[in-house]
Amino acid sequence: MATALLLLAGCGSSSSTSSTQSSTSTSSTASTAQSSPTTPQPSPPTGTSASGVVTGSGGGVSASMHATTHNPKVNAPWPIRFTVTRGGQTVRASVSYEYLFGGQVVAHRSHYTFTGHFSDVFHWPSTAVGYPLTFRAVIVAEGVSINLDYPVQVSA
Repeated sequence: MATALLLLAGCGSSSSTSSTQSSTSTSSTASTAQSSPTTPQPSPPTGTSASGVVTGSGGGVSASMHATTHNPKVNAPWPIRFTVTRGGQTVRASVSYEYLFGGQVVAHRSHYTFTGHFSDVFHWPSTAVGYPLTFRAVIVAEGVSINLDYPVQVSA
């Protein structure tokens, strides 16, 4: 596990196309405690389709992530985009990225805030090649935290 931590610690870089970047980070918790305005709670597991779309919802908030492939290439652009709504209307949200290996979070990267829609282009590092990873987008909106999990296997 320590090896995976070291390999993924420098995992990727991302660039924002239309957002306000924030230097604070949010954290997801796996507890089932009652939701409060200051403690976002995770939503139930999300669904991943073969088309590269992951969706999730909780507390009336819906979120989706669109990615191009489950097999990104090292240092090649890997575009991702997010939509967050409540009742069909866009809402203010934030997204943070986590990287999982063997079901455990091994790295945290980036934190962006946006309203409704956000696009990013990610570049996977060579240290991620060959590992079965999960890219997790943690969406926080209106006191709700939604984990959008997307399995990837980076290739050279």
